[in-house]
Amino acid sequence: MDVGERLAPSIAADHTRFDFSHAGGFPLGHLFGSQRERVFRHQSEIGIPSAEAIEHTPGLSVVVPAWNEEARLPKTLERYLPYLEARGQPFEIIVVVDGSHDETANVARAYATRGVHVLEFPHKLGKGGAVLQGLRAAKYDVVGYLDADGPIVPAEIERLVGALDQADVAVGSRWAPDSVVTESQPPFRILAGRAFNVLSRVLLGLKLKDTQCGAKFMRRSMVQSVLHQVTLSNWAFDVDLLYHMRKAGANLTEVGVTWRHDTGSKLPVMKIIPVMFFSVIGVRLMNLPISDRVPRKMIDWFVANYGTA
Repeated sequence: MDVGERLAPSIAADHTRFDFSHAGGFPLGHLFGSQRERVFRHQSEIGIPSAEAIEHTPGLSVVVPAWNEEARLPKTLERYLPYLEARGQPFEIIVVVDGSHDETANVARAYATRGVHVLEFPHKLGKGGAVLQGLRAAKYDVVGYLDADGPIVPAEIERLVGALDQADVAVGSRWAPDSVVTESQPPFRILAGRAFNVLSRVLLGLKLKDTQCGAKFMRRSMVQSVLHQVTLSNWAFDVDLLYHMRKAGANLTEVGVTWRHDTGSKLPVMKIIPVMFFSVIGVRLMNLPISDRVPRKMIDWFVANYGTA
């Protein structure tokens, strides 16, 4: 069964859940909506089994979300593939082509004989939406995702995977004591990131120094059991995913990584900051007893002001 066949049930289900073409792939209409309307009513309806029912297949699945990445993707694949191949263990890289208008899909397909699979979507899902679809399609016991710019050195994959001997989720961190940042982000992005981290800690109880580093690995049984609860598909989806895994009893550990900022980053900082901050507030509201009572006008206002992020 190829990656597309594995994903087919969840794709069909997602089309009933979100209109990914609306608001630039961000399901804002559901951001403050009813808990019962937001999530799937039962995991079996969307093809996501319980943690106990998931078939165990030793190996490593790596998801790479890619939006117009024809230039950067080959460098990233050439960076990680030799390392994964040298490990001598089963692996797959799932490149999720997120509504790209360039040759990203064809670039990824050129590596098909080396364990690279392609999931291609005609409309933009958002970074989070792309990662979530890749996680749904993953077949191996350990799954993770890396940004398309290849933010960590290959050896860090082993450290992150190794941390799962004592945890359910290994979160790559640029702020852990043993982390090494070889090229820093601009000061404004660092300041915004620290403010976002404080908000995530206060509102969601995520006691992590860094929730947004594009390098995370986890047990497939754990992530598959909570995917149906994750509703954000924008750049803030990490906190939604981590929040629900923590609520499900997952043991989260932070692993310092060697990381570099890519000066060619496509993140529209000024545009995305308000969306990310409101997203954290939205996750908190959606998991309160009052979530059913949030006025529709508030949802419409949010969509009108931040829906294109």
